[in-house]
Amino acid sequence: MLSYEEILERALLAAAEEIDLEMVAEEAGEAPLRDERDGEPVEIDSVVTLADGGFMTRDNGISIRLSDGREYTISINRYR
Repeated sequence: MLSYEEILERALLAAAEEIDLEMVAEEAGEAPLRDERDGEPVEIDSVVTLADGGFMTRDNGISIRLSDGREYTISINRYR
């Protein structure tokens, strides 16, 4: 049986893989997200769990890597 953290991790992973950054930016009233250096559109290159990405952590979560080289992690921690 999956833990609540693992269920949330899977849900975040599925949601992040479906993110269209251009659509999100336009819905927020902004122009599509573009790389500051060359003006190219920024897209999601990969989304992996922290475990699959080789992160040295016991936390559950995902890592999102963008086409301009930026990388973000979302950790899910249980406090109670």
